Amino acid sequence: MNLKAFLTVVVVLVTSIGSHAALVWTVGIDDAPGPDNGWPVGDGGGPNTTFLQENGVINALPGSPMSTEVAFGADNDYYFAGDYSTVIPSVEAFYGAYTPLGSVADNEEGAERAFAAADNDLRYHFNMPSTFGPNDLVSVTFDASNLDDPSATNTDVRYGVEVLINGIQVLPQVIIRPADLDFDYTSAQFKLSDVNIQTSAGADNIVSLIGTNFNNEGGGNWMGVDYVQLDAQVIPEPTSAAMLLFGAIGVLPMLRRKRA
Repeated sequence: MNLKAFLTVVVVLVTSIGSHAALVWTVGIDDAPGPDNGWPVGDGGGPNTTFLQENGVINALPGSPMSTEVAFGADNDYYFAGDYSTVIPSVEAFYGAYTPLGSVADNEEGAERAFAAADNDLRYHFNMPSTFGPNDLVSVTFDASNLDDPSATNTDVRYGVEVLINGIQVLPQVIIRPADLDFDYTSAQFKLSDVNIQTSAGADNIVSLIGTNFNNEGGGNWMGVDYVQLDAQVIPEPTSAAMLLFGAIGVLPMLRRKRA
């Protein structure tokens, strides 16, 4: 094997034991069919969450995990099944102190479908699996399904959205206009430790989508959300890849002598 071929094999092997991405959770699914508006309807929560007409107000944390699948039947807080007994300090720093719910037996069935008027905070509560470590990476993806209609007063229809994990911004505000609908917005990747995600039992981790309403400036009064998801990328311990690389470096002098 010549030197170039050997190095190619090393690169392939190192890459093959490198990081890999995984879907941690999703609320709704991308481009889900709905009865008349593109929002999903189903059972079991998660990808089958029923998206419900928003109630127009922002409730205080912790909210309720008991949505009913009717208009106005959900609040700002969506819960996956889990144990929510420990508050993340950076969440309290952003939202203020609150008492977590404790045990949630099942994924919540319904979630608010949109930002509207002053109802501009959508929060998704989850336990992070202990299979992930503090150096693994996470990102949030969402897309917008629709906006208010253009009119004599809605002259530049748009909505602003930023994304936070545990009260820490991971996606600065993006302005979404009609041409930007059905586009997947993904935050930068952050280490779990950078956004204070805890994998310990009971940790109340929260992804927040925060909207900005431009209704008074001709932007319209609402924006629908198609889906929200959290992805994680496992970063392997450096030992195996490093050993392979160092071993390859050690073999290089032998290859050079052989070629000489």
